[in-house]
Amino acid sequence: MIRKTFLALCSVFVFSIALTSCPQTSSGNTPTETGTETETDVSTCAAPVISGTASFTTSTLVTITSETKGAGIYYTIDGTSPSKTNGTVYSGEITLTESATIKAIAIKDGCNNSSVSSKKFTKKTETSKSGVMLQGFNWDSAPRGNDSMWSKWYTVVKNNADAIKDTFEYVWCPPPSKCDTSSSEGYAPSQLNDLNNCYGTESQLKSMIKAISPAKAIADIVINHRAGTSSWADFSNPTWTDDYYSICSDDECFSDSKSPVYGNTKTGAADTGDTYGAYRDLDHTNTAVQQGIIDWMNNVLKAAGFVGWRYDYVKGYGGNYVGLYDKNTEAEFSVGEYWPTAGYDSSNPSGWGNTIKSWISDTETGGYRSRAFDFALKGAMNTVFGSNASGISNSNYALLADSSNLYISQSGDAVTFVDNHDTGSTQKHWYLDPDDVGTAYALILTHPGYPCVAWNHYFTYAESGSNGTDSGAQYMAADIVSGTTNTLRQHIDKLIELRNNLGIEYDSSRTTVAATNGYYVAEVTGSKGNLLVMIGSGWSKTSSYSDYDEFYKGTNFTIWTEGLTSKCKTPVITITDGSVTITCATEGAVIRYTTDGTAPDADSTLYTEPFDVTEGALVKAYATLTDYADSSVASCTYLTSRTLTVSVESWIWNDSAEIFAWVWGDSSLGEWISVTGSDSTATIIVPADTTGFNMARCVQGTTEPSWTAVDNESGRVYNKTDDVPVTSDTDSYSTTWSEYSFTE
Repeated sequence: MIRKTFLALCSVFVFSIALTSCPQTSSGNTPTETGTETETDVSTCAAPVISGTASFTTSTLVTITSETKGAGIYYTIDGTSPSKTNGTVYSGEITLTESATIKAIAIKDGCNNSSVSSKKFTKKTETSKSGVMLQGFNWDSAPRGNDSMWSKWYTVVKNNADAIKDTFEYVWCPPPSKCDTSSSEGYAPSQLNDLNNCYGTESQLKSMIKAISPAKAIADIVINHRAGTSSWADFSNPTWTDDYYSICSDDECFSDSKSPVYGNTKTGAADTGDTYGAYRDLDHTNTAVQQGIIDWMNNVLKAAGFVGWRYDYVKGYGGNYVGLYDKNTEAEFSVGEYWPTAGYDSSNPSGWGNTIKSWISDTETGGYRSRAFDFALKGAMNTVFGSNASGISNSNYALLADSSNLYISQSGDAVTFVDNHDTGSTQKHWYLDPDDVGTAYALILTHPGYPCVAWNHYFTYAESGSNGTDSGAQYMAADIVSGTTNTLRQHIDKLIELRNNLGIEYDSSRTTVAATNGYYVAEVTGSKGNLLVMIGSGWSKTSSYSDYDEFYKGTNFTIWTEGLTSKCKTPVITITDGSVTITCATEGAVIRYTTDGTAPDADSTLYTEPFDVTEGALVKAYATLTDYADSSVASCTYLTSRTLTVSVESWIWNDSAEIFAWVWGDSSLGEWISVTGSDSTATIIVPADTTGFNMARCVQGTTEPSWTAVDNESGRVYNKTDDVPVTSDTDSYSTTWSEYSFTE
């Protein structure tokens, strides 16, 4: 049966990056028509070196140099080959504000022209600089040793999609690959290319990612180490290299007599970071390992719907490899977990800060500058508010203003957080005093940096499917924030809304107003308004800030705002069986809409009650209210079916076979649909909510197959005829989602 539902569509454009690496030299070369002295007697000019951040957010400065003295440099930014007659003479730094490919050549009389150097620069496409990330799991989401609670988590997240999609920009998802089940949390991946794990199936993962849209999914990338398939070092799916060249030579598997590869000399290079004892440390200098990781991220994870990466345990390998993987996967968002090994020392906070900042710089040498979690700020907050207990006395607030904290000194690189699955949750390695969690969110959500909210601070145990082994002890979302009438979730929502309304962004300007043992006060300038925030108590607003009005306060925090204009919530459009319902969370707001795809305005139809539309209608709506800014425009297309075009191999078509597709969606158990096509193309008319399919070759004359296909193995052709020799009677053809396309 064809199910009637709706589908919202969007497009994302990405650009590849190419990097040419050459020696560093001095800059400022200009053209000359006469021969001049060179450092070395060469007959060919040295190829230019193009420097600059390959992936940038707003702008990047580009310099071009050549080792050959007196050589002129000519460059282009449109991808064409440069020459004396095509391009611009390089005379100094170039400022790029948009994506471009720069090509350059060095030319000098009496010498052969250099080869052409090329570097692609990509402006990152982060949707909102005011965005907030949600950690979409905790340590107990697939609890170790309790398989009765496995395979449920993706459905839990999907069930909370309505609360996630309009609040958070990104959702940090758990490690997506099949893992050693003794480490069910996913941090011991065994088969990277298999996305069926203890959190759920590949199909459930894709359905979850679709459900949380427009929030976007970030994958937890565990590539410092791997688990063997059945033993210490027997890697599969992918294997990468013969023998053990993908494993670092100083891994304990080669020195532990209990290991099946003890004493083997066919090893990789030495580790480029800290060792990890539990599983096999990967040799990231090995190009087969590099390509295997890149292929997995591009062909498996991006195909599942991920747009960026959270890198686990990055101190275990060189930071330049994170930059390399980001560059080759065109990451929209990247953040590394660099938790310094030595304990945090509040008398020397730069010990942590400088280590993390150095790692960030290292990532850029690989071709892409990654963010890092602000563990320096985490150390400062745990010192100020206290850790691992409740009711600890607060002190040393000035530490929150220290430049060792990324959110103070280089906020665009900082991902701030209060606690995560390691520091808090059920592991409780280094958690913040629960009495001050609300205050800590008042700090990070009013400041530059990219804030990350913990799952168990935003959702209750019941909303999490009562999943886990701690009976909900870690969940704080329903707790009242001290000094307010709000639950922690309401508190976080209020602060996120304020952040958006003022336009406080990850690189907004911030000024320390006061920093003492008893309080820290800062002024933050947003793109649409400003705020003044005190963390602690005892500071009184002076006449210099008379334009600021008190907005919100609680125990140990007060927020004042200037120029705040509230914005209407974006309407929610729901279409069921052709009937359209539009709602808005802003009380009293007026909704206007169109059904022909045009942008709605003050003259558009006023929404008063549900109305009907026909197949293909594109409904758009916005909300407006006096003294509020207009909402963003919401849109939704009503489709009951889609045309699915699949790239196939020509052997599936002949007069002896009838082709059917088994298709399933978010709410369906699956159904058989006839397939048409020829040569390398198959066409299937599928329900609009289809999330997966596979195909079957049946005997000519079959009206419908009598067997049920497997819903979690999308993209396969099952051969049920004898006319074509195949390697298996159930799996003769497979492909990837990237080879499928939908058309309306």
